Amino acid sequence: MAAAWLSNLLGLPGNWFMLGLAIGWFFLVGADSVAHIGWQLLVVFALLSGLGELLEFLASVLGTKKVGGGKKAAICSVIGSIVGSLVGAFFGIPIPIPIVGMVIGSVLFACIGALVGATIGERWQGSKMDQSLKVGGAAFAGRFVGTMGKISMGSVILAIAVICLFV
Repeated sequence: MAAAWLSNLLGLPGNWFMLGLAIGWFFLVGADSVAHIGWQLLVVFALLSGLGELLEFLASVLGTKKVGGGKKAAICSVIGSIVGSLVGAFFGIPIPIPIVGMVIGSVLFACIGALVGATIGERWQGSKMDQSLKVGGAAFAGRFVGTMGKISMGSVILAIAVICLFV
């Protein structure tokens, strides 16, 4: 589950991966075991996963819309954040701690990709450069806030799972 949670940082649906693992655990571990999780917990995990996705989407869209960004800016922002996340995960940031450079690179480059994508999309719509950069900055902030919201929901799922399995 910890690896699934970390995959959120790479732009993957880590919370849904954790839910899938919990569903597998639900069916593999008998109800008489102390390590069994109930269906109520699966519902909670599903709600938290959905909330994380909603936070990620809303923060990104509302940030861009708040400063007057258009549809092309929003679409290009999403494309840019995906490309940026992949580039950041591949190249990472030169930090001598294993995995940390890759994770920071993925999140940072996803935000930069959102900025570049939204700026290009806004320019494509005919906006001036200052407005396009304003929309790009909002896309950067929205992507960061959204990612942190999604990671927060994943942290809650992971904490509940660990507590339930060991308490």
